[in-house]
Parts: sequence; C-alpha cells; structure tokens
Amino acid sequence: MPLLVLVAEGAQLSRAQTTANDGGIQISNEDIAAMIQKGDRSKLDADILRQLLKLLPEEQEINGLKSYKDKKSQLANADQFYLYLLAVPSYQLRIECMLICEETRILLECLWPKVQAIRTACETILTSHQLPVFCQLILKVGNFLNYGRHTGDAGGFKINALLKLTDTKANQNNITLLHHILEEVEKNHRDLLQLPRDLDLVSKAVGIHVDAMQAEAGANLKKLLEIEKHLFLSTDDLKIQHGKSVQDSLNASKDLQKEFATIEKKKEELADYLCEDRKKLSLEDVFSTMKTFREIFLKTLQENQERKEQAAKSEKRKKWFKGEDAKRLKGEYGKCSTFKN
Repeated sequence: MPLLVLVAEGAQLSRAQTTANDGGIQISNEDIAAMIQKGDRSKLDADILRQLLKLLPEEQEINGLKSYKDKKSQLANADQFYLYLLAVPSYQLRIECMLICEETRILLECLWPKVQAIRTACETILTSHQLPVFCQLILKVGNFLNYGRHTGDAGGFKINALLKLTDTKANQNNITLLHHILEEVEKNHRDLLQLPRDLDLVSKAVGIHVDAMQAEAGANLKKLLEIEKHLFLSTDDLKIQHGKSVQDSLNASKDLQKEFATIEKKKEELADYLCEDRKKLSLEDVFSTMKTFREIFLKTLQENQERKEQAAKSEKRKKWFKGEDAKRLKGEYGKCSTFKN
C-alpha cells in the first residue's frame, strides 16, 4: 500500500513514529492514534494533520488493512499505524477538527496584527491634526503660484498631489517647492514638523492587502462552519471533546470578520474625508502615498538642514578669509616708519 508509506513520510511519521519536541522522545504508533482519539495537538502540528487527511486510506485499502487486524506483525510499520488509526471512532472527523482549530489559531495569529495595523492607519489619517493643516498650507501656496489661472482658485487637491511637490523646481539645482514650504514650516509652523511621526503608523500598513486577508479568513470560516455541522451530527463524545475548541475558533473568526467590517466603514470615512469615490478608493494606494510622502518630507528636511549647515560653514569661511585679509592689510600698512635725524 504505497499511499500509506507516503503518508508516513510526508507527515513526518516515518515508520509510524514521530520525534516529539520534548527532548527527542519517540512516540509509538499506538500513542499517535491515542493522541488523535484524545484530540491532543501538542505534538501533531498542522502539516502532519494536513498530510494525514490528504492521504487517508480509501475504502478498498481499509478492507485490506482490516484483514490483517490479527496479523499486525506481518505489516510494515506505516501500515501498522493505520490499523491503530482505524480503531479510533470517526478518526477522519477528529483529525479535521484538530486541523481546522490549529489552522485557525495560526491564521488568526498572522492576520490580527495586520488587520489592526490597517485600522490604526485609517484612524491615524482621519484624526491627524497636522495633515489637514499642512494640506491647507499647500493649497494656499498652490493657489498663490497659480494666481490668475483657472487652477488658481482651487478648493482642494487629490492626496497623491503631495508627491508632486518635488516636481516644481527653483532656478537653483535640486531646490524644489517642498524645500521652500518646509523652510516656511520650520520658521512659522513648527508643530507641522511632527507630521512624519503620525504618518509612521500609516507606513506600517503598506503592503498589507485587505481583500486577500478577507478572502483567506472567509475561506477558513467556511471550513469551520462545515466542521461544526458535521460535529453536530456526530457522537456525544466527539461533541464534548471538540465542541468547545471548534466553537472558540468560530467565535474568534467571527470577531475577525467584525474587524473587517469596521475597516470597511473606516475606508468609507476615509474616502469621504479625502473627497474620493468610495467604490474606487484603494487603501493600499493611500497608505503607499502617505509612506512615500513621509520619506520625501524627511529627506527634504534633511537636505534643508544640510544646506543650512553648508551655508553656515561657507559664511564662517568668508569671515575667516575677511579677517585674514584685514590682518594682512594691517601688517602691510600699519607698521610705524623710523626716521633718523
């Protein structure tokens, strides 16, 4: 029965044994079957359970194995393991319950931090005091520069226009509109220098795709609901053994779905706040724009600082050379002449 051998290898149950994590203790075939019967997942991870489910013996193979029930010694170790497994009532449903609970635990541990990062990013943009003030400053500057044109009386601008502040350049090389705006900010609006700190939380949500996470969580929830139905029709001992863990997994998954619904509401709020179409707004694009703008903001601030330092050094050198010139002039014309009678 080659399939059974594949199971033993693929699930890391070589010779129907696995090495436990606690000091390399070998677990026997009988103990593995007993763990499945008890619902003990401590030494059976998701990969092992998944492989077991994938390659469980079919009807014909089961009948063949049962004919060796009293002749275990004549079977290979991998096949002996399955004889022990077949003795466990509803072994497939037991494995399915164990697997879905383990997969749910892993999935939630992975998704919750990402979901919370997205929600935090939305709330940060919606509640930031610096962002709207900075945008108002940009709007005033833009209207001033475009005075007399059809774009000189704008009531607002798209958020991705923040990335175009470096497109408008002065006569000097590498000096952009953003350099001048941040010079003004440093002089008269120093509180706006805290804007990158707010946007740091938004940057952490870049690269997280809500739709993909929601699809993954939805598929897992669907599996849980199916298992719950099968469990409801099963024996009382199975309900007692796996009922609570499956229900806990369901509750946790439903809480995650509620969080997705909250994010959807935040997305709508954000679309209204940014004057965007609710149906077309992409959170990924907004977060990416904010992250890039934050990086440009900080880079431009640094460049302004470096130019100031360079100008200060240049002024210092000028003063030094001026002083040296004064000394040389004094040495040449300031000497007293000695006359002999």
